[in-house]
Amino acid sequence: MSESLNDIKQRLISVKQTRQITNAMFLLSTSTLKKMLAGMDYSFRYQAALRQTMREILSITQDAGIHNRYLEVSPKGTALYLSVMGDKGLCGNYNYSVAALTAEVKRKNTDSKLYCFGLEGEEYLKARGLTPDRVLPGSSMHPDLKLARDLSRTLIDMYITDEVNEVYIIYTPYRTAGRAPVCFRMLPLMKSDFLDAAERDTPEELLYEPSAEAVFEHVVPLYCSSLLYNILVQASASENASRMDAMQNASSNADKMIDELQSRMNAVRQLNITNEITEIAAASGLREKGI
Repeated sequence: MSESLNDIKQRLISVKQTRQITNAMFLLSTSTLKKMLAGMDYSFRYQAALRQTMREILSITQDAGIHNRYLEVSPKGTALYLSVMGDKGLCGNYNYSVAALTAEVKRKNTDSKLYCFGLEGEEYLKARGLTPDRVLPGSSMHPDLKLARDLSRTLIDMYITDEVNEVYIIYTPYRTAGRAPVCFRMLPLMKSDFLDAAERDTPEELLYEPSAEAVFEHVVPLYCSSLLYNILVQASASENASRMDAMQNASSNADKMIDELQSRMNAVRQLNITNEITEIAAASGLREKGI
């Protein structure tokens, strides 16, 4: 019984130490999530302004039949998928869900290119027999506007030169209730993509210099870089929210195990005391009988 009691004590100590780690990770994820949400608000407002401008340009030029390279699908090239995952695990099924969706869409288009954010995501994809053409580590925990700008320029150049004819981003949007990955088309653009953009009150007709088409050509790269940055921020927020939930669940499970082990330890201790009392009483009885 003494050995069993020591085993329970050692396991109880181990569970308590694990609980301290999961609680610390929960607090860290909570702090990081708050920072992500603060930056997300600015990113949303900036992107909304760009979408308004693009909708206005498309609406005034639709009768003239605007033909722009960003609005047309080239018969040349192939699709490119950009899968956004994390560099670390311990975040529930966050990385698993994105990797599963990536594998699903990649099976439908085997000739497509594949870029991947996150070292953990690379491992998940390789486990499914997919080797990314390019891996971009380090951005999941700290989304970088410069990285988003440089990468969007690279993607646009690949699109303009017909190296790729479609660009999709697979990521997990941040939602307060339920987080499921989606496959979002970044290029080519379509007029229907901007129908939900808010309209501005413009009493007078807007004039674009040198032309509406030239302004649209200039705004598209800004839109793509802000869109990519917004997606990275949302993905990071979703990752931290998933890790926060996972660590909270782990801490709750540890609390249950601690209570259970504490009860078992008390029961074993009580049994040891009872056995000792029984042995003392038996020895006392034998002594009184002169044995």
